[in-house]
Amino acid sequence: MKKILCLLIFSLFIFMGCTKKEVESQYDKIIKRDVLIVGVKTDTIPFGFISETTHQPEGFDIDVARYIAQDILGNSRKIKFVSVEAGNKIEAVASGEVDMIIATMSITPQRQLLIDFSKPYYFAGQTALVREDSNIHTFSDLKHKTTIVVLGTTAENNIRRIIPTARIIGYKNYTEAFNSFIQGNADAISTDDTILSGFLINHKGYRILKNKISKEPYAIGLRKPEDGEDDRLKRNVDQIITRMYQDGTLRELKKKWNLT
Repeated sequence: MKKILCLLIFSLFIFMGCTKKEVESQYDKIIKRDVLIVGVKTDTIPFGFISETTHQPEGFDIDVARYIAQDILGNSRKIKFVSVEAGNKIEAVASGEVDMIIATMSITPQRQLLIDFSKPYYFAGQTALVREDSNIHTFSDLKHKTTIVVLGTTAENNIRRIIPTARIIGYKNYTEAFNSFIQGNADAISTDDTILSGFLINHKGYRILKNKISKEPYAIGLRKPEDGEDDRLKRNVDQIITRMYQDGTLRELKKKWNLT
């Protein structure tokens, strides 16, 4: 009888040890905290930048983030913005420093190995910016020319792949990259057309090349769920983006920020 009882107790411990432990989901953490933490760019007009009047983050991506906060928490002000750059945004969301990244981030197979993505909420394309009097008119003209890129972006990878003879200067953020280009340190600067158009808002004497070398689907970056954790946050964000398409919110935001 004692042997049977011991076997039953031993089996119970084994069963309890094999049972998957439930992990609190990122969605539940947001609800409990009552604040949405979002990684955004603060140097990328018109997607994410610091307003000269309010000194607060503004832009297309900022408005998307506020819409999501309104949907999840019922208040668009229940949000904390964390400034991120190309070199640290993946780590910021993978480590849990932020709940999500909304920062002109394209979906790539390499990034999908590290984090999850929502469905796309915007489509851009990579091109280049040159001076108005430049003899550069197509990407083939950039062979053996000097091109500025932001390190860690899809733009850097595309230039290295498509124009391997181009001389590349890399910077960690767009502020440094554009300042270097203005100072005449390169023949061109290459990134998404939307970002280059934002630069032209406050700068004259430059033009954007007409051709594009990629299609860049911008999506929201999310941490991959742990074992036993559900993906409710991703499902919810996908539903919100679908609703933003359906109710015309994304179309209105494009008009607001002069995006095509």
